Amino acid sequence: MSTQKKQDPRAIRSKRVIKDAVAELLVENPDISKLTVQKISQRAELNRATFYLHFVDINDLLKQLVYDIFDDLTLEMSPILQIDNLNDEERLTTFLDYFYKHRKLFAVLFAHPGFKKKLHMLLKDSIVIERVSGRTVAKEITLSKDILASSILGIIMWWLKDGVHFSSEYIAQQIIELYR
Repeated sequence: MSTQKKQDPRAIRSKRVIKDAVAELLVENPDISKLTVQKISQRAELNRATFYLHFVDINDLLKQLVYDIFDDLTLEMSPILQIDNLNDEERLTTFLDYFYKHRKLFAVLFAHPGFKKKLHMLLKDSIVIERVSGRTVAKEITLSKDILASSILGIIMWWLKDGVHFSSEYIAQQIIELYR
């Protein structure tokens, strides 16, 4: 018998709807100070009591939303960042598609230095540097994980801010070319 309690599907749905509502509101107006429980509850079409049933306050909700994003990135996407896999355009494109799909929310979150620092750390911890071969001579080049994580993060941030007209496939091709 499992000691873990199964969550009520209604509770799971309510939490998801509230998180979606806050994400929509932040996309419309990135000023977090303008968020209220009332606005979030109205957007989610739930009452305030339901909000407080699941979250202590708005900061608790925002923390959980960010944790969800990092959980998604860690569990589903981080294996793609192994250097040997940077030549796998399809997997790298899938990774970039996640950012593109949530680009408006990421644009808001990138404005907060703590989020960028945590994302940089996630990228750095996910990168496995095995080898990068040169174009003309197959020689080993060692890249710092910090430099590699910073460059990937920088590319993603630029893409979502100024280069969104480029496809994730094109950005993946550019990253692959950069690290050949």
